[in-house]
Amino acid sequence: MRRFRKWLLEKFLPAWAKDSVYAENKRLLAQLERQAQDMRELNAYIDGLETALRSMRRIVINNEVKP
Repeated sequence: MRRFRKWLLEKFLPAWAKDSVYAENKRLLAQLERQAQDMRELNAYIDGLETALRSMRRIVINNEVKP
């Protein structure tokens, strides 16, 4: 399928259209990589928060009034 798509683009699209398609694909791939990096950072932040919450000491407050 990739070879057919490449052949189709090279055969029937004018040069300016090919350039714009390739530039748009490059821009979208860069955007996708930035979003993937953001997701990795956010997942690392979430993992750190979960670890911190699990390692915190439990504090129990007894508010009983004895007569």
